[in-house]
Parts: sequence; C-alpha cells; structure tokens
Amino acid sequence: MLDHAGVTEPASVRAPLRIALGGGGTDLPSHYREHGGFVVSAAIDRRVHVTVEPAQGPRMRLVHLEWEEVEDPAEIRHPILRAAIARHWNGLPLDLSSTGDVPPGTGLGSSGAYTVCAVKALEEASGRIISPADLAEAACAIELGDLGRTVGKQDQYAAAHGGVNAYTFERDNSVDVRPLALSADTRAAFRDRFLLFFTGQSRSASEILANQVERTLAGDSALLDNLKRSEEVARATVAALEEGDLDAVGRLMTEQWELKSRRLPHIATPRFERLRAAATEAGAGGVTMMGAGGGGFLLAYAPDPARVREAMEGVGAPELTFDIDDQGATAQ
Repeated sequence: MLDHAGVTEPASVRAPLRIALGGGGTDLPSHYREHGGFVVSAAIDRRVHVTVEPAQGPRMRLVHLEWEEVEDPAEIRHPILRAAIARHWNGLPLDLSSTGDVPPGTGLGSSGAYTVCAVKALEEASGRIISPADLAEAACAIELGDLGRTVGKQDQYAAAHGGVNAYTFERDNSVDVRPLALSADTRAAFRDRFLLFFTGQSRSASEILANQVERTLAGDSALLDNLKRSEEVARATVAALEEGDLDAVGRLMTEQWELKSRRLPHIATPRFERLRAAATEAGAGGVTMMGAGGGGFLLAYAPDPARVREAMEGVGAPELTFDIDDQGATAQ
C-alpha cells in the first residue's frame, strides 16, 4: 500500500546508455512503418540514475540539471519528467533526483535511457512491476508521442533490455529483440578494442533527424536507398559479430558512417573529421560517430588500442571506457 506521500519505499534505478553499431535511422516510425527497420546496438555500463523517495513536504522536488519545486505536476519544466509523472504517478508529492554518467546530447542514447529510467523508478516506487518490452514502449510513448520528438526507438529498447541485440522494427509497430550469440573473445573486445572518444561537442538528435523524416514523408528515393543499405550493413554487422570477425565489423562501421553522413546534412563537423583522421592514421580499422551526428562521441575499432589511445590523447579527445551492460534498466 502506498503511504501518505504516494511512495511505498524509495526506488533507485539505473539504465544503460548504448553504442549503435548499425541500422540507425531505420528505427524512425516514418521509415519502419512503411519499410520495416533493423538496428544492432550494445548497451554499455555508462548509465543514467533516477531515485524516487517519499516527499519531505507538500511539494514535488525534482533535481536534474536544474532544481525544481512545484505543487502541480503540470508545472514541471523538465519535459520528460513532466510526461512520465503524468503517466506513471498518482500526483502526490515526491522527491525525484537524477544524474548521468555522461553529458546529454552526446550520441549515446541518453534521452531514451533517461526516459526509461524515470518510468521504471516511478513504477518501482508505486509497487508495480513492468517488463522490459512494456518499459521500452512506455518510454517511446512519452518521447515520440507526448513530446513529439523526431527520434527513433532503438535507444529506449537498448536501455530497457541491456545486452548486445538485434532489433527488428515491424510495420505494425511491434519490435523483435534478439540477443546476439557472442563468443567470450568478442565480448571482451567491446571493452578492449572498441574505444569511445569525446569530440567535446553536443547536439540535438531530434533537430538533426527532422530533415530525414521530411525527406522520407516526401518519398525521397535516394534516402530510401540509403536506409535500405544501412539495414543491409547492420545485418552484415550482426553476422560478423557472431562469427567473431571484428575486422569486418570495423569496416562496416566505416560504411555506416559514410551512409549516415550522406543522408544527414551538416553532421560531419571539422572537429570530428580531425579526430577521425587521427584515429585512422593510428591504425583504427573503423571509425563512426555515435547517434545522429553533429558532435558527441566517436567510436573506433582499434586492433592496436594503445596506438589509437596515444593518437587521440594527442589531439585532445578524452576516452570514455566502457563494458557491456547485460542487465538493462534495473533497481540498484
């Protein structure tokens, strides 16, 4: 039973960020509702965290990048928290705090992970159990529905499920989640040979992807061909990962970047191109930008990690170390 503040007990939840390995752009409803979509991504042990506790007074207090204190949940400025509380809370006072291991807007799916984490924390605090599939869809309903953001669905699914998965987005809006069968060596490679470096820039994925949606709805044939090839590359990436052919994965990462840079204007910043050149010259077997581009993190496949790390340190790109997160959104 809920106590007077509407909370059974404090709930603290974490949800992982992700690295996208192929098929990005095919998970937008404007595309998959007509053609289907296919994405492969890996959840990583860099996360967002949300805690819900009994209120210490008659007002809601929310701590995120800002501090908010409101009586009416409709007054909450943070759009994700406002929508999540409207859908998944009873309106009584609560204290909610959130933090992230990585700055938002850096291409690692932080917005989707944040929404997943907030929903699960509110559900946990209400004494309810929610499955990963329902959790992902609840987060999509907030971001794509309530907030009208021009984003795909892979981030919410990766955060809810964890692991390294192939996601098939069906025309009827259903999503098939298939965990990849990876060898121990391939799993270790995610930690040791796939390296993330920060470009020092951030951006809005929704704004960048709006152009793609407009072109899709207008029937742009060149864009459709691009996205179909992106799906083919994603399927080839799944096969290469399950075969343990990491050199092929690296080459496919580079092709994914080339496809992305052709379909999304203005995403290849001069800073990213300098970092990409530095990583390539140091022997990286594949380089791509995470997320919709325009900034954020660069992912490099490095057969010789020490050499690539030295080169990236020389151009002032700090590394974000990571490993696979197999748990997905979970209480902590």
